[in-house]
Amino acid sequence: MIIRSRLQKEIWEDEGVIVGRSLDMFISKLRKKLETVPDINIVVVRGKGYKLETRF
Repeated sequence: MIIRSRLQKEIWEDEGVIVGRSLDMFISKLRKKLETVPDINIVVVRGKGYKLETRF
């Protein structure tokens, strides 16, 4: 699991501005691109962050 605040820091720290829903939009777009790969799933860990599940 990756904590939400760590993802925001790693992705947007150099930009100086973190918009509240930016990470959610990024994850949404990433999920859309991964739809063709049924063995990979990004799961929300409520109140904490995200988890990448694989079935390889």
